[in-house]
Amino acid sequence: MDAENPLFLYLPCGIGGAPGGVAFGAKAIFGDNVHAFFVEPTQSPCALVHMMSGSQELVSVYDVGLTNKTEADGMAVARMSAFVATAMREMLAGVFTVADDDLFKLLRMAWKTQHQKLEPSAAAALLGPEFLVRHSQGQRFQSQQGIEDKMSRATHILWTTGGSFVPEEQFEAFLRQAEALS
Repeated sequence: MDAENPLFLYLPCGIGGAPGGVAFGAKAIFGDNVHAFFVEPTQSPCALVHMMSGSQELVSVYDVGLTNKTEADGMAVARMSAFVATAMREMLAGVFTVADDDLFKLLRMAWKTQHQKLEPSAAAALLGPEFLVRHSQGQRFQSQQGIEDKMSRATHILWTTGGSFVPEEQFEAFLRQAEALS
């Protein structure tokens, strides 16, 4: 990883400890060549809400009228960690959200194409490269960083923890729900 070969991390975020630690470690090793994005459910984006508020006090998703209801139970957090919020304020490249229906579709895609068993919260990161390349805010980020011409040499890590311990009956229910959405 260097200035010509950037690293992108897409990290599902609940309270923020795990993704904050991964982002911090990667930044410590590779510096500004790492671009870490937290990924959160649309109704539970505690990091997004807090970071956008600019407040030193932690802001809850309830404070902005969100429900904190999501199928991504590992990320159903109303308020992020104060420690992580402080540490990530200057390190985080950004935060984007994923709708619950998309989590199930992504879970199904991972199973069908890679035979990888995920839970809904783990599937969140799978939209990372698409966000960066196709969404106007992702394209804006590339432009602001001056890295548009480096994207073909970039490494993308989609963090997908969770799934191997999901009971088979529950995973089958996840797949049925995904099928119903397709």
